[in-house]
Amino acid sequence: METTINMPERIRQKELAGQARTLITQIMPVEDADETSLILGYEGFYLQIAFSELHPLMVFYLAKSLERPGSRKVSQIINEINLQSVLGSHAVNTEAGCYSYRTAHWLDAELTKGRFFEMLERSAYEAGWAYSKLTG
Repeated sequence: METTINMPERIRQKELAGQARTLITQIMPVEDADETSLILGYEGFYLQIAFSELHPLMVFYLAKSLERPGSRKVSQIINEINLQSVLGSHAVNTEAGCYSYRTAHWLDAELTKGRFFEMLERSAYEAGWAYSKLTG
């Protein structure tokens, strides 16, 4: 099995990540951006969408503040949620006082608006479900 990626494939992967980034900036109200990510709000969450041209990947980070992030109960709940989740990983940052959900998506073909919203809505649903378990 060959483990190196040839130059045409690297170029294709970079183009896929670039195309996805451009599409998202055209259809979403991006609040801030840097070389590797876009930042905006979505469904009550802080959303960061990061891109990796090498793989190519698009990673969603959804975060929201928590009132008691360091409690033992929150730690137990987040562990249970991660045991049930197959789409991404859930975490609680006690220093920042927030819950976060991260999920990665391979960009193996050009991203369409429909496919982007399908991925985003699934991710937001999962994050919302977990957040409600933590706060309910």
